Amino acid sequence: MAISTDIVGKEFGPFIRSYTFKDLEICALGCNAGYDGKTDLEYINEKDATNPALKVLPIFGVPLTVNEEMTRTLDYGYDYSGSLHYGFEIRLHVPFKMEDTIKTFVTQDALFDRGEGRGCLSKQTGRSYSSDGTHICTVETWDVCIYDGGWGGPKPPRDIVEIPDRAPDKEVTETMPYNMPLIYRLMGDWHHQHIDWSYTEQTGLERPIAHGVSLGGFTMRHIISSWFPGEPERMKRFKTRITSPVIPGQTLTTRMWQVGEKEIRFQLVDSNANETGAKPHLNYGICEWD
Repeated sequence: MAISTDIVGKEFGPFIRSYTFKDLEICALGCNAGYDGKTDLEYINEKDATNPALKVLPIFGVPLTVNEEMTRTLDYGYDYSGSLHYGFEIRLHVPFKMEDTIKTFVTQDALFDRGEGRGCLSKQTGRSYSSDGTHICTVETWDVCIYDGGWGGPKPPRDIVEIPDRAPDKEVTETMPYNMPLIYRLMGDWHHQHIDWSYTEQTGLERPIAHGVSLGGFTMRHIISSWFPGEPERMKRFKTRITSPVIPGQTLTTRMWQVGEKEIRFQLVDSNANETGAKPHLNYGICEWD
């Protein structure tokens, strides 16, 4: 099936998701909160299940847009088996409640041709609203469909984010457990590359890989604890590119550079990247807070 641009500019939805504090906790667990039984428990200790009082990891807003239902609905003729998450940006407008029913409307903004063998690049924007109509967050997401390049579409624009050429101001290192993708997939990203060993073996990887959004949440926890600890609701913008896969079990380091009073740049890399020169897993990252 050929790539079709007919859906460009069209809005889809609403995609409806009801959640409680338990879904907030699953999301945080899928980003490795509480990995040692004590770190970042504010995201997973509701204290009183009848009147929960969690801190919400802001990455929760991303799977409201980035999920199986959305990617299957916005079908422009791509080969699903070759779809990979390329990057995303979330802008947070108001904090999340402990429970709510969210409506998300998604616009197919653009389709770009990276060329034969490099894939089709798709851009969508999701806008999520609470049950009382309040605009909670806006998510811009990019997917690359690696088997669908060379269809004759426009070339993608350049998106330059400068990473400072100096030692990071702060670093946090943490080992990803083997079962992290098995937890995060409960947020609605069921792609078999995160659980099916036979699938990933065919792609040349030794085992299923982590979700790009969960890597964002993993890194987001480090940013919050380093720059505005205990106050995740202060985050206003988080943007990153997903530039290489993570195999669970790896030890990873979030590198952070301050570039403004309330703005940093960041990367997520292997803990030994300085010695090996390994490519970052997340790159060109921006985080802003108030």
